[in-house]
Amino acid sequence: MSIKHLHEYRDPELSRKIIDQITKTSQKKIRLMEVCGTHTTSIFRNGIRSLLPKTISLLSGPGCPVCVTAQNEIDAFIELAKLDDVIIATFGDLIKVPGADSSLQNEQANGRDVRVVYSTFDALDIAKKNPDKKVIFLGVGFETTAPTIAASILAAHNLNLNNYFVISAHKLLPPALFTLAETKETKIDGFILPGHVSVIIGVEAYIPFFDQYNVPCVI
Repeated sequence: MSIKHLHEYRDPELSRKIIDQITKTSQKKIRLMEVCGTHTTSIFRNGIRSLLPKTISLLSGPGCPVCVTAQNEIDAFIELAKLDDVIIATFGDLIKVPGADSSLQNEQANGRDVRVVYSTFDALDIAKKNPDKKVIFLGVGFETTAPTIAASILAAHNLNLNNYFVISAHKLLPPALFTLAETKETKIDGFILPGHVSVIIGVEAYIPFFDQYNVPCVI
């Protein structure tokens, strides 16, 4: 079934019909924001902006976990990496992000123990194998990444791992939407909401935003 839908989404004839319909329907200028970083990547990779009529503008939103991580949080991560007897475990997208004076990559090059992992449970394995070290996992992102990181904390508790720590810099999506709607300069006419986050929080989490701003949204 998944292959069937892949072929449907890549059907050039179907795509042309949809674009033609959008072009005929679009009469006034509107600005739509794709909130999710994955949407931004897909839009760029498939050249969707170039296919849309000039009346429709697409804006990239705050859906990238790294982009919404504050400078002081990045600096805190770097300072933790400088501590003795500490192993920093992180997803790869944080490694090159510059802090005020350094980066995790720079600290790694300077001999600090910074390791890229592909899941929180990789970080747990590092904690198991290094009982004399404090393993700190850097938790960033929206509601999508929070459950797996919470699960790793529960697993560490069940395994009696006293050397596993998480520094949480997670963000919530609905407050970000409120901030965007209240920023008059953005003038957003509609939101393309993230699928991954919506699976976690459900449509109900957006209802206060819908009720207050009545901005068209689609998941």
